[in-house]
This record gives sequence, structure tokens and C-alpha cells, in this order.
Amino acid sequence: MCRSIRRTIYSGRGRIQQFSNLKFKSKWLLFPLTLILLSVAFIISTDLDYPLRGDEEHFVATIELFGENYHLGTALDYPEVTGPLFYYMYASWGRLIGFSPAVLRIFNLLLSAVTIILIYLLYGKVLQDLKIVLPGMLLLLLNPYFPGLSMHVFTDIPSLLFIVMIVFAIYSGNSMLLFISTACALLIRQYSVFVVISAGAYLFIDYRKNGRFRKSTIFALVCGGVPLLVMMLLWRGTAPPSGILRWVIDDGSVYRFRYVYIYIIFLAASLFPLLVYSYRILLNNRVIILSGFLLSLTYFFFPVQASLVTVEQTGRTTVGLMHSFIRGILNSYCLEQFVLWIFCAAGLITLFNIIWTDIKRMKSGEWDFGHFLTLIIIVFLIIMPFSYQVWEKYLVAVLPFIILRLLMIISTYRKISCQSGLN
Repeated sequence: MCRSIRRTIYSGRGRIQQFSNLKFKSKWLLFPLTLILLSVAFIISTDLDYPLRGDEEHFVATIELFGENYHLGTALDYPEVTGPLFYYMYASWGRLIGFSPAVLRIFNLLLSAVTIILIYLLYGKVLQDLKIVLPGMLLLLLNPYFPGLSMHVFTDIPSLLFIVMIVFAIYSGNSMLLFISTACALLIRQYSVFVVISAGAYLFIDYRKNGRFRKSTIFALVCGGVPLLVMMLLWRGTAPPSGILRWVIDDGSVYRFRYVYIYIIFLAASLFPLLVYSYRILLNNRVIILSGFLLSLTYFFFPVQASLVTVEQTGRTTVGLMHSFIRGILNSYCLEQFVLWIFCAAGLITLFNIIWTDIKRMKSGEWDFGHFLTLIIIVFLIIMPFSYQVWEKYLVAVLPFIILRLLMIISTYRKISCQSGLN
């Protein structure tokens, strides 16, 4: 009799646990299901049939070129400065279904959905709290560039997809995924090297501090860079000769320090709601506040300006949507520069807080995934000024990771506050 009662109680507990797990999983599934439904609704309502926008015109033309000349020889020279994998991917899709802009946009939207779900999974694995994950995802998706880049045929979304896969591979220790994603990221956009360098630096410091020599991971990272290196040897440069001739304008600079300020400013603008929410954490250290404020004054020696190639080829004097919005709303050069300086100060204070947090953790013997995210942000800011071009939209490649790093810091701060409150 007692045994049967115990069996009934335990089976009841098992069912309750199963129901609880199902309820938990259903909550986490709500976001990707909603995303898929919205994507389908958007495709049905618009047919993705609208005029070509900006760089779409030449991207679609090059995709058609790869579709008509569907062999490896096409990668030796073509009129673009980005890697050939993007054009092979979309040309493959085009040969199966069609090369109309609407059809190519469907493929881009599918890649975007996969990218967003991967970011969501990464946030979930790292943060383990849906209440923190969802606001982070909302901030990311409300950024004006995410929907825009998802709905048009640009290189940004495929590039971000493989960058996220690199980060996922480092987090999970998956060497095969790291090799594939590194090779693909670099063959889509050469400047994806910033995340590869970050991964290399993270693994090297991990070895020096903890004695962990991740042989297969390091080997996968190095091998992942070989395909791009081969292409650069064949091109005899960093990009195809025809692409360099068409797009690159020599402005006489090797390193454009101004770009560092531009990316810091619009990183802060992109993160503005999160910075407001976390102001108590960010404004907790007077030395950091003073350092950020004083260094931000140097912005006036390097004010925001469009790159020479942008001005000469498009006539635009802004660096993107947010810059155009600020200029249009204020309609005053002095006010514009004042607002940009405020964002510069906010960006520097935010970066200093993240860096100082990780330095303190490193001194206490910690070295983990959070440090890798910080390295991604720092290396991005160091690498990007080598480019001849500057756009706000390039921040999309690093935005998911700085949001995640800030959410990790907020989550830790909450736990410490709760513990101190209990004590």
C-alpha cells in the first residue's frame, strides 16, 4: 500500500516537472515563432517587390555575373571589394529559383531569421534569463539597420551570420564550427578578421593565464584564415583588382583615427535605451566618468565626417541614418556637434566601464567568455579605421556582442545587489 502511494506521488512529481519544463521551453520558443510569423507576413504583404536601394543595384548585378559565370574562375576578378562567397551563395539561390531582387531578398530574409535566432540562442545560453534576454533582443531588432539590412540584398547579414557562428563556436568549444564559420566570414567580408583576431587573442591569454592549450580550436581558427589568404595571393592584394579600381579612392591616409570616434558615437546612440537603464552602474566610478569626459573633448579635433569615397561617389555628407536624423532634426552645425560630443562621452564612459570591469575580473584570476566579448569590441575599434569607408551600419557586426556584454554586467550587478540586500 505504502509503495503504491509513493509511486503515485513520484509519478505525480514527474508529471509536474515535465509540465514545468514544457512551460519553460514554450516561453523560450515564443520569440522565434513570432519572428517566423512576422517574416512570413511581411513577405506575403509586400512580395518583397520594391525598387533597388543603394548598393543593392551593384550587388544584384554582381550576383547575376556570378550566376552566368558559375565557376571558381569568376572569383579571381570581379567589380567588388568584398569576398566572393556572398556572390556564390546568392548566385546558387538565383540559379535554383531566380535572380529577381524579390527572390534574392527572400534568401536574405531567411538568412536574417537564422542569424537572429542564433543570437537569441547565444543570449539564452549565456544569460539564462528570458527577462533579460528579450529586452536585449528588442533593442537589437529595433535598431533601424536590422530590418533594413534584412529586407535588402547587402553583405551585412550573411557576414553577421558567420561572425555569430564564430562566437558560438568559441563559447561551445566546437572546432569544426569554428573552422567553417571563420573561413566563410572572411570570404564574405575581409574585415571580419576583427573577430578572428579577438578569438586568437582570447585563446592565447587563456593559455597564458590558465594553461589551457586548445590545440584543435587554435588549429581550426588558423586553417579558417587560409582560404582568404589564398584569394589575396591570387588577387595580389586585399580585394579583386577590378573592385579596387572601381571603389577605392586614396585619401592619403593609412589609419583614419576619426573613424574610432564615429563608431564610438553611434555605438552609444544605438545603445541609448540600455545606457539610460543602466546609468547607476555606468556612473558609479568617478575616475571613469572624468576620464571619459576629458577624452571626449578630443572629439572636436576629429568631428564626424563622411569618407572621401562616400562624398565623391554619392554626394552624401553623413555617415548613416542616425547621423542624417540628428542633422535633419537639429538643423544647426553647433547643436549637431554638441549632441555628437554627448554621445562620444557616453560611449567612452560605457567602454571604460566594460574594460575596467574585465580588468578587475582578470586581476582576481577570472578569464572567461565575457573577456572574449570585450576583446571583440576593442579589436573592432582598432581594425575598422584601416578601411577606406566608414558607415554606421558596420556597427551591426559588433552590436549584438556589446549588448550581450552589458546585459551580463547588469545581470551580475543585480545578483550582487540581491545578495547584499539579503545580508
